[in-house]
Amino acid sequence: MKRFYAYRVCAFIIALFIALNIGVYARAAGIIPEALLSWTGTPETTQTLVWRLETRSDSYVEYMDAEAYEKSGFTTARRVLAECRDISLDNSGAWLCEAELTGLLPDTKYFYRVGENDGWSEVRSFVTAPTERGAFSFVFFGDIQVNTDAVTEYALWGELAAAAYENAPDMAFGLFAGDIVESGISLTQFDLFAQNAAPVFGGIPVMPANGNHESNFIGGKPKMYLDYFALPKNGPEGFEEEFYSFDYAGCHVTILNSWVFSGEQPLKDADFERINAWIENDLSSSDAVWKIVVTHHPAYAVHNDNVANAVRREWSPLFEKYGVSLVFVGHQHVYARSYPMTAGLTDFENGVTYIMGNSGQKFYSSADDRYSERVLYDVATYQLVRIDGNELTVQTLDIDGNELDYVSLNPRTVGVVTRAEFIAAIHRAAGSPKATAAQPFVDVPDDSPYSAAIAWAAENGIVNGVGGGRFDPDTQITAEHTRLVLARYKACSA
Repeated sequence: MKRFYAYRVCAFIIALFIALNIGVYARAAGIIPEALLSWTGTPETTQTLVWRLETRSDSYVEYMDAEAYEKSGFTTARRVLAECRDISLDNSGAWLCEAELTGLLPDTKYFYRVGENDGWSEVRSFVTAPTERGAFSFVFFGDIQVNTDAVTEYALWGELAAAAYENAPDMAFGLFAGDIVESGISLTQFDLFAQNAAPVFGGIPVMPANGNHESNFIGGKPKMYLDYFALPKNGPEGFEEEFYSFDYAGCHVTILNSWVFSGEQPLKDADFERINAWIENDLSSSDAVWKIVVTHHPAYAVHNDNVANAVRREWSPLFEKYGVSLVFVGHQHVYARSYPMTAGLTDFENGVTYIMGNSGQKFYSSADDRYSERVLYDVATYQLVRIDGNELTVQTLDIDGNELDYVSLNPRTVGVVTRAEFIAAIHRAAGSPKATAAQPFVDVPDDSPYSAAIAWAAENGIVNGVGGGRFDPDTQITAEHTRLVLARYKACSA
């Protein structure tokens, strides 16, 4: 353990030295002020912008609605002074400016520019979210971290983002599953991302999750990531912007920092309890037809991973319980779409679908595909999601627009799974074997559709009932009992 810690410290110091020196060069060369959009407030009436400056100065956003802009340009524009702060690790002066526009009208197009009288950015536009549920699309990118050549590989990703936008110019926002950078302490890499993202994400919001590569600080916090992006602060106390959620046109999106399970942040049981309570409250309090989660580590890993195992153990039961339909992940550098899953078993009726994206130039050449309905290797892709009422489709496309995968999902009901339903799912997964003994439970009649499954589970020691000869079939199964039953089932089938 001491050797591993020493390695981490050494790696941190070396990376810090490189990042700071490269960062100085980048700033000396000059950075064109181009804004990235995000939301820190309500998508219907606010818009947040961030942009980088070479040197500190007063910097503004000028904006106006499309009708006024077409009449008079920026001559009557509203102006907002940005808050600019030094986000360098050594206080050498790396200025990031942030401004939130408020009081906007829903479903309205606005034009804007950032800068000052001595120089303004290119004029770009955005459209605020509608107040009513309706058809819309968004894009998802898995890991885009660089492999060997940052300048070339970010440019390639920029071309992929441009292809996605050309394919769907009406898309409303972009989700990212983390590992946007290779080194979380490299300001240069964040700047390269922003420069290549701006042509698309200067017009639609960037809403990311952080990955382990954003978190390579001693202590495990994604410090520069949190400085560089402006995100909603509605997450659990002490983890704001690492965890957050937002709503768009009847779709609820929840962003989670799975790296908390790595052990690098010195978290206590109370921290995990607070995080899980926030997730449970966030999902349970939403009545959205579509609930979508983004986190870096997969619950159903294609390579064994302890953090992924923790995501599956701690969070998947919450996704299942509260009606999450789709979970976007990254981390393992292949494209993989899972079967619909409930409690570790394929469930085509009401399971959660997990999609692992990979949008950069780092690829793994193998995968454990036992949980996957579709796996793709050695190709950078994006996922285009279209939602229209009770219809949701996901296209997986390469830079040339070739469709490599497609799935259509139905909304999941709030996942109240009874004890009888869960045993029936396990029974189906086992091939629906017949029991040789009689039904042992008095509250499971022979004509119950679950009778055969429960009798088989009891005969094989998978369930024992609740006492008094009863099984309590209609009671909701708890997460603890789910894990116990699965462990017994695995031991039985081994």
